Amino acid sequence: MYEPYEAIVTLLTMHSVPFTIHEHAPSYTVADAEERSLFPLERLLKTIAFKIKAGGNILAAVRGPDRIDYPKLATAVGTKRADVVRLTPEEVAAVFGVEVGSVGPIPLQEGVKVFFDTQVPTDKTVFCGIGRADRTLEIQLADLVQITHGQVLPLISDAT
Repeated sequence: MYEPYEAIVTLLTMHSVPFTIHEHAPSYTVADAEERSLFPLERLLKTIAFKIKAGGNILAAVRGPDRIDYPKLATAVGTKRADVVRLTPEEVAAVFGVEVGSVGPIPLQEGVKVFFDTQVPTDKTVFCGIGRADRTLEIQLADLVQITHGQVLPLISDAT
């Protein structure tokens, strides 16, 4: 039932990446986390899964209150806005093996493009999903970028 979670913990351990796992009541949204004061919102990453119509998947991580600017994400991938589509909850489960709300920026599948917004803090640890709604990963952004071969780019709307 928790295979992605266990696989991610194993991956982080194998790479000797320092991290902490926080156990809590299931939390599926940024609003849940905010209501329960689980983690500071400016350090809480929400990860949203997308597909590219031509093939491939994307994980985009931004601070909890921020909104992804789809044209910026499309530019990061090198495609048109119309070719980047957010995955449905069923597609998230099928592709990543996790529920919406527990998606994290560490894919276990090959070829997934991972992006982090430039506003994500680099001087403190961040908190993100790890494949279980009752667990949250605390880790340095630099370690996430290294493990995922991710890129840090402007991804959020200028209006946020």
